[in-house]
Amino acid sequence: MQIRTKLTGQFALLVSAIMLMAFITIYLIRMTYVEQEFYKRLRHKAITTCELLVKVEGVDSKLLRKIDKTNYDVLHNENLTIYDHQNEELYTSNETLYYAIPPELFDQIRLEKEVQFSEGNAKIIGIVYTDRFNRVVCIAGAEDKYGDEELHSLWRILTGMYFGVIGLVIVAGWYFAGQAMKPVSNAIGQVNQIYPKLMEQRLTVQNPRDEVGQLTSTFNKLLDRIGEVFRLQNLFISNVSHELKNPLMRIGAQLDVALLKERTEAEYRQTLISIREDIRDLGQLSETLLELAKVNDQNRSLIYNDIRIDEIVWEARDLLLKAEPSYQVQVRLLSTIEDDNQLIVKANAHLMKTAIVNLMENGCKFASDSTVAVDVFPMETNVEIRFTNTGTVILPKDLPYIFQPFYRSDNTTNIKGYGVGLSLVERIAKLHNGNIKVTSDAHAQTTFFSLLIPYRH
Repeated sequence: MQIRTKLTGQFALLVSAIMLMAFITIYLIRMTYVEQEFYKRLRHKAITTCELLVKVEGVDSKLLRKIDKTNYDVLHNENLTIYDHQNEELYTSNETLYYAIPPELFDQIRLEKEVQFSEGNAKIIGIVYTDRFNRVVCIAGAEDKYGDEELHSLWRILTGMYFGVIGLVIVAGWYFAGQAMKPVSNAIGQVNQIYPKLMEQRLTVQNPRDEVGQLTSTFNKLLDRIGEVFRLQNLFISNVSHELKNPLMRIGAQLDVALLKERTEAEYRQTLISIREDIRDLGQLSETLLELAKVNDQNRSLIYNDIRIDEIVWEARDLLLKAEPSYQVQVRLLSTIEDDNQLIVKANAHLMKTAIVNLMENGCKFASDSTVAVDVFPMETNVEIRFTNTGTVILPKDLPYIFQPFYRSDNTTNIKGYGVGLSLVERIAKLHNGNIKVTSDAHAQTTFFSLLIPYRH
């Protein structure tokens, strides 16, 4: 069911319930009023008749009957009967109409002074009239034909008004619900026009202060994030294609050159060594990309254990020096460390080792002497691992972008690398609720990377 239809139905149901209760209340109030007015007329007729019969001398039942016949204020099927203290009939205005009054009802009338009741369509009132000489009971009854017709007329009017108002409410509710939902319909139409090639298109915010405007603004922010994801995805694919293409082209070129003519065994050997180096670079790139994909997988659960960070540093050093024997890694621990718990953090050992290896390799790669110093500083809430090297520095304009995948600054084009390692390190640090900071001093030709890992996360 559409929201417009639901809103119209709910609005019509609410108004119809209110109108129904109001009209029923009006009808009941009017019905009570008409009934009381009719009983009031019967009471007045009964008292007037009793006064004529009891108080006025010379008025008997025959004369009183003649007086009643000349009265034009006669109700439909009216009958007025007067009884004495022994329940004997003294007077009746209509001998063709008779009300069955049991003795118990006479006793009730004498006790309560006035009793209202009905018999068939007739409304009847019984009263006690007393003077110094006589105590009589007067029973007056009639059918309220005009009152019933008035109530029937009122019922028809209220019924017609009810259905008329409900119809008007449905039409008005449908119109105003359509006006209220118009911004949503416009937004749906605009969303249907957004395609991958038109990701820069945004929805029109008609009123930023209402809920629809806020929803539209939120959707625009979502489109901004999706657009950024598409941009990064395209950039990633482009960079990966470029980085994979270069080693493959070098391998193909070397093989083509080797096949041009016969060469010596030493030349073939040199070619194979160069190809093996390119294949190793491809393998390292692929492995780094797989690690980056794993740490970016939100559905992949990681296991965190208590590990000694100094042991991870030494293992990372051994792993790097085994792959690059020409590198030098100097690990320095503070002599003031007295408690081993200061070196224990809750982390994923494999990812932490990967991050440290990448930072060590990065420091050695850009150092003039292929040396990086690694310092471990236990702090109050975390452990800082600082990597220091002297050589090529990071320019201030490049600092905001060095953690983006495949970003390479202009002064590092002659140094082998793919620009993926620091992006992987940053992601690993975030997975551990840690942080990675970098400062580069152009005067001292020194670069510092600080990896901060909390004791608990």
